[in-house]
Amino acid sequence: MFRTEGREDMTNTEWQLSGNMAERYEEYLVPVIFAPWANHLIERAGLASGDSLLDLACGTGIVARLATRSGVMTTGGDINPGMLAIAEERSAGLDATFHSADAQDLPFEDESFDAVICQQGLQFFPNKLGALSECLRVIKPGGQAVFCTARGLEENPLMQAQVTVFGRHFGEETTGAIRAVCGFPDPDEMRSVFESAGFGQVAVEKVVLDLEAEDGSAFVNGLMMATPVADRIAVMTPADRATLHDDILKGFGTCYDGAALRFPHSANVVVASRSV
Repeated sequence: MFRTEGREDMTNTEWQLSGNMAERYEEYLVPVIFAPWANHLIERAGLASGDSLLDLACGTGIVARLATRSGVMTTGGDINPGMLAIAEERSAGLDATFHSADAQDLPFEDESFDAVICQQGLQFFPNKLGALSECLRVIKPGGQAVFCTARGLEENPLMQAQVTVFGRHFGEETTGAIRAVCGFPDPDEMRSVFESAGFGQVAVEKVVLDLEAEDGSAFVNGLMMATPVADRIAVMTPADRATLHDDILKGFGTCYDGAALRFPHSANVVVASRSV
């Protein structure tokens, strides 16, 4: 999902594939961040029992897992084998399958799905128009795409705190992957690329979810070890690691009350349809 050139400016692909990143992502980030967004996007898709869904850039498969609760037949696609392994493990017994899938060259037949949902993936596709054209190809006539991408850093304290603190501790060159999360914030650009791909009735809406980690300190501990600088953090002294942890919590400002961490997470949500 994330792409950069150098080791210090790690990509999301490298980040997720290194060490136990997929497990940490699933354990610490999914419950607080990605599960609430998955529920929102599934609701926006308006799927019914028996419908077919592609969870694109599925990560550890939270959209696919939650959609099966409504009787939706789900397929997840991602380029990351570590993420797919967790997705398959967590989806055992559910009506969900997972495939290695490049968004720009999807391994699915034309008109295979009633909907495509993509949570925080579009901003990392090198060829956004090509990826959306592929999505249009695999969606059935009358079906729709529901995507979300983060808005700017200034609207997202989760990413802003990391960029500020990691930049101070490790150098600005280490913040590229976190900055990339908020790298496609313009709603007009999003609308334009969907329309250029051939989608109709393209609606883009700013949505803010209020997210909560009941134990803010534990969440930040997990977050630290599920980031592109996890390898650096792992070799810090306990005292330095504690300082980093406290600095991140301080970076959230009033979102942290000394116990729980409650913060807004702002994204653009796109709902676009394929013409009948």
